[in-house]
Amino acid sequence: MRVGELAGRLGLNPKTLRYWEQVGVLPEPPRDSSGYRDYTEDHLRICEFILKAKSIGLSLKEIRDILEMTLSGEPPCACVREKIKRRIEDIDRLIDSLRAERKRLEELLGSSFGQDGSSICPIIDSLELK
Repeated sequence: MRVGELAGRLGLNPKTLRYWEQVGVLPEPPRDSSGYRDYTEDHLRICEFILKAKSIGLSLKEIRDILEMTLSGEPPCACVREKIKRRIEDIDRLIDSLRAERKRLEELLGSSFGQDGSSICPIIDSLELK
């Protein structure tokens, strides 16, 4: 199948598939006699895997590593478990950071500032630059 058909079946832009080839996540397909890429059902299966892995937050590099492990005959599930654990840790850090930011904003809303004309906005002017 051609790039447009594969992209259509996946709901992607054909440029995405070409990019995945460029960065080594999607194996380059053979070309037909006219020089067009000729994608197979295996390419479709790999693309579906990439989309599923991206949906849980894995990077293209991580996905490439997993696919390379599979191609070398090494079962990737232990590696995937570690990547998922790290992703959970990243999410926990982000949640903590967002909670702290929310608290800071709530405190800002609770503060009383008068508009005396000496600043653009006393609420924002009260903030410290990081």
